[in-house]
Amino acid sequence: MSSLKSAGGKPVVLPCLLSLLGALISGSACGETNPYSIGASQTFTRESNVFKVPDQQHPESDVIFGTAIFGGVDQSIGRQRVYANASLQNNSYNRLSRLDFIGYDVMAGFDWATIERLTGSLTYSRHEGQGDFSRPEAAAITSGKFVETTEQIAAGVNYELITDLGLNGGVEHRKVQSSNQLSASSDVTSDVARLGLRYKLGGSVSVGTGARFTRDKRPESLTFRRSSTRRDLDLTTDWTPTALTSVNARISVGNGSSSQSGRGSSSTVTGSLGAKYSPTGRLSFDGSFSRDTGTETTFLNAASASGSGAYVDSNRVTESTRLGVTYLLTPKISLTGNYSRSDGSYQTLSGSNSDNTINRYALGAQYEVARNLSLGCGVQRESRSGTSLTVRAYSANSANCSVRYTLK
Repeated sequence: MSSLKSAGGKPVVLPCLLSLLGALISGSACGETNPYSIGASQTFTRESNVFKVPDQQHPESDVIFGTAIFGGVDQSIGRQRVYANASLQNNSYNRLSRLDFIGYDVMAGFDWATIERLTGSLTYSRHEGQGDFSRPEAAAITSGKFVETTEQIAAGVNYELITDLGLNGGVEHRKVQSSNQLSASSDVTSDVARLGLRYKLGGSVSVGTGARFTRDKRPESLTFRRSSTRRDLDLTTDWTPTALTSVNARISVGNGSSSQSGRGSSSTVTGSLGAKYSPTGRLSFDGSFSRDTGTETTFLNAASASGSGAYVDSNRVTESTRLGVTYLLTPKISLTGNYSRSDGSYQTLSGSNSDNTINRYALGAQYEVARNLSLGCGVQRESRSGTSLTVRAYSANSANCSVRYTLK
């Protein structure tokens, strides 16, 4: 036992434990350069309308307990960079135990560069979690689990032809899959190929043009849109006037064709617009608008979901709007507000169209108790006005609180 005592014969175990705990809470200096992190979180969520049914159908409410462990690594090796994040979540419903599930998120990437003008990236992400009951086809799910998986793998290459002109290209494989066959009409596998040019007009403005080819495949057992292809010409621009302000835009002119009987080719103009603005160090705004196919909207949302998954968009075409504001009340307390609207055209298996418009409002607050300990709470309301027997009206409220601890 001599190893547990100081030179004066006094126990040193308690002081050591207190010193270690203090280092974990405040973040020791050696943690500043540690590329690894690991942690755990606990979330409590109350849903007023779990299945997103109309008010007259007596919505079921429940409380969901979510326990997660997570970890990550971000390491530079010379000109290269390797990074990855993963989390595993156990989600338990207080009453609706048939919906209990274990979900996970995985994201990994590799950025590389040569001595000359060639750079590239390889990324992979996969999310598995509770399915979105606001999808029109989810109304038929009355038993069994409803778990959805979204997956993306992409590779990109950039070659600097001259100082301000670059050639870029890439390929991407994407997938949406549901565990419940009643919602399988929106399962899809997509392959995308891109090739284009990008030119820097000045220090803060760049423009680009490129060709994009997309092929979507539906389950072979379904006769509705079994496969489709689309060719787009993309025009893009990025503007970063200051470190606190950025604007990006895309306009795409495309032509698509479907293998479904009676449907030929169709021309569509799609695009997106996004902006971020911070008038002060405490206040920041961000907003976006997009008009695209449901498949593109799904993966556009997945790319910005930060590990929380994404709503699977089963609309034929969707116009999506989002506005957000963040205010730093104190160095440790931040407040957020968000509004989003999805205006879609949902097409049934029989080929009929219905309006599918959903509004969502959310407020949240986060308190950084210490460098690696945070608390958060939020509320959300979402609603849809019914336009047909397929797309039903509903309203739902949710509230959640969470605690998150990260060891770096």
